[in-house]
Amino acid sequence: MTNSQHDILTAVYLEQRPALLRFLCARLRNPERAEDVLQDVYLKLTRSNLPASIDNPSGFLFRMAANLALDHIRKNKRARLRDQAWSDLNNEKSGNQYQMDTPHADDALIAKQRLLALKTRLQTLSPKAREAFERHKFDGQSYQQVADTMGITIGTVGKHLGKAIKHIMAVDIEYKNNE
Repeated sequence: MTNSQHDILTAVYLEQRPALLRFLCARLRNPERAEDVLQDVYLKLTRSNLPASIDNPSGFLFRMAANLALDHIRKNKRARLRDQAWSDLNNEKSGNQYQMDTPHADDALIAKQRLLALKTRLQTLSPKAREAFERHKFDGQSYQQVADTMGITIGTVGKHLGKAIKHIMAVDIEYKNNE
């Protein structure tokens, strides 16, 4: 494209800018997006290898604007679909409504009560078994980490955890029998 052709297109762009903006606003239904696409038209006009001869510069600019608007619409649609797919994978739905990530107040209260009851049961365990259980179950430490921290073997960690679980289950069964 020659410099004179570039100058002609730039002059037509500046002359047709208000009409191009109205055209893009009608297409995109969003004035801010229309401004962005219009800016893209100008950037493409200045940076691209355009044809050497353009018979209808005004029509050429409107076609360029229409194509960029269509690209913008497609890009936004892909982004919405991608976001929707991610949301569907990571959120639970009930019908058309998404479930809240936070539990209901009743469920939260019940969970707190159960945790408090568990901690109360753990107080009746031997200190070593309680420490091994808390480190593994509450702090998320591996058997190896618990063993290293407490200065015992992995087998002993397993025995302490087994003892703790048996104790918790026995207390739980006794509690249910007394209800």
